[in-house]
Amino acid sequence: MKTILIVDDIKVNLKVLEVLLTRNGYDIISALSGKKALSLLQVKHCDLVISDIHMPEMDGFQFCRLCKLDDTLKHIPFVFYSSTQTGARARKLARKVGARAVISKPADPATLLKTIDTILSEYSSSFQDRRGKKIGADGDQQTGRKRSVNALTRQEDLIQHEQLQNRLLRNLPCTVWTLDARGNIPCITPAVEKITGFSIDKIQEMGKSGWLDRVYHADAARVRTAYKNLFKNHAALDIEYRFACLNGDLIWLYEKSSQPYKKEGLHHVDGFTTDISETKTVRARQLKSREKQVINTFSKGVAHDLDNLLAGIADYIELSGMASTTPRERNRFLANALKISRSARALTREFSFLSSAGKPVEKNTSFSHVVSRVARSLLSGTDIKYTIDIPKDLWPCRVDSRLMSQAVGNIIVNASESVAPMQGVISVILENVSIEKAACCCEIVVEPGHYIKATVQDNGCGVDKNDVHQILDPYFSSKPRDIKKGIGLSLALSEAIIARHGGVTGVRSRGKAGTDMEIYLPAARE
Repeated sequence: MKTILIVDDIKVNLKVLEVLLTRNGYDIISALSGKKALSLLQVKHCDLVISDIHMPEMDGFQFCRLCKLDDTLKHIPFVFYSSTQTGARARKLARKVGARAVISKPADPATLLKTIDTILSEYSSSFQDRRGKKIGADGDQQTGRKRSVNALTRQEDLIQHEQLQNRLLRNLPCTVWTLDARGNIPCITPAVEKITGFSIDKIQEMGKSGWLDRVYHADAARVRTAYKNLFKNHAALDIEYRFACLNGDLIWLYEKSSQPYKKEGLHHVDGFTTDISETKTVRARQLKSREKQVINTFSKGVAHDLDNLLAGIADYIELSGMASTTPRERNRFLANALKISRSARALTREFSFLSSAGKPVEKNTSFSHVVSRVARSLLSGTDIKYTIDIPKDLWPCRVDSRLMSQAVGNIIVNASESVAPMQGVISVILENVSIEKAACCCEIVVEPGHYIKATVQDNGCGVDKNDVHQILDPYFSSKPRDIKKGIGLSLALSEAIIARHGGVTGVRSRGKAGTDMEIYLPAARE
């Protein structure tokens, strides 16, 4: 019976090939990576290797090349079975590394078996020819002794490798485990006792149901749903939750798993669990400190602005009521008091807007039109050089003209204040962006979708990396408090307006080379 080694990093693919080839009279060995396959070839006889090409750690081409460099393995025929790399370039590279064929996955079973039979027949003939050339009893005995010594050495290396893996698993600070679809935990590493206080035997006796019973009640529904989806929808675990230890203490756990795979007819999944209580505590302290800092900055800013406005109103009213004030002066003083009161009213409207981000907006104008108009009106006639880049194929995106003009205007004014008057350069760039997976851009999370991305780029002094995350906070400024410019609600209002339109705002510092303000607004591609 011929022995075939199949190599693929996806267990389902291995199982399909294993069933097909076993039913057609072949003995099968399987491996999930090229590295594991090399170890198996050192201790097991093989007549043919069928390998995937695209694999982690070591791809199929590297695996084949290493086999051909080994005197004891180089005569074994090699076949690639791939769904992604089947073109002319892949076939040329396969021939270069010594493979006999490249078969597209999935292949017709009859075609696949015929190819395998042909290659094995050719291999048997060439093997007999090679063997006939090595006639001589002494030579055969020496070769046999060498092979025995090599096999023994490789077996010892394999044992040492397994011992090293076991030692690593025992010493890991997190616990590594295997769970099956029945809720049993057939394998778990000793770190679980240090993390939870429960012994391995107790954890295995508890099983999945007993483990979930100790999840904190506020997290229980979410965690049970995640475990249900693990086997039902093949959705890998990636969760944080609180867990009651043996001594009753609550700790925070982070749990991540692979996707389920079949073993002996039953679905299994591998994963790890680690204690993140200390990290959670540090994060909570940082968040509390950050909130306190924001509230403190905001309170001081509001008190400063309102104090100035109210003092101005009071002073002008007091001046208008003095006996020595002429009617003309009285009218001017009252007009100034009225002007300041309107500024105070505008300020309260800004506070109200910041606290009511959920209200809908009227989308009556093209975003690109607003950006172009506002940028030209603010920068034309100044010493600042500027460019506006709007592609012709920009996706449609409609916004509230008044609100978005204010948002974009605040950002451009902020950029113009940070550049040198005679050497300042501001670039306004609009582009189409499609995001397939939730991405972190400029320390903000952008959900999957189609967006218009607007970037206002300046060559000013830049923002300190420690201040980037605060630059959009109300009343935050890296400038001294006695300078009025840049101190207020302008950028915070811009962020609130953009959020009202379903978008997000981010800041990217380029150090002393300048700052990028980035806006992502949902596009209406239709």
